[in-house]
Amino acid sequence: MSAREAGFTPTVRFETESYDVAQALVGTGIAVALVSRLALTHVPGTTHREPAHPRPYRRLHAVTRTDTGLTPLAGMLIDLLRDVVRDITATWEALPREGRPSSSSPPGA
Repeated sequence: MSAREAGFTPTVRFETESYDVAQALVGTGIAVALVSRLALTHVPGTTHREPAHPRPYRRLHAVTRTDTGLTPLAGMLIDLLRDVVRDITATWEALPREGRPSSSSPPGA
């Protein structure tokens, strides 16, 4: 979707679900990749660039049973996940663009 919004259609010749493989391909000069900030590692030959607006995002969904008798901690876990998301978002948005983590210093490092 980001490519379409930028006005082009990428040629996809290889797909992987492994962030390590994607970053290795970038490091060898074979590819470019969109990689989650949480998965960034320092791979020689790679440079991290922040995507232009609109920024890509993801939605996370939690599916739970209606009857929480067997999963009494599910609600607590979901509340904790919401707190973490709020904290990460607030921290990330508060950083000036040049102060944001790069591939050599992933978030939380």
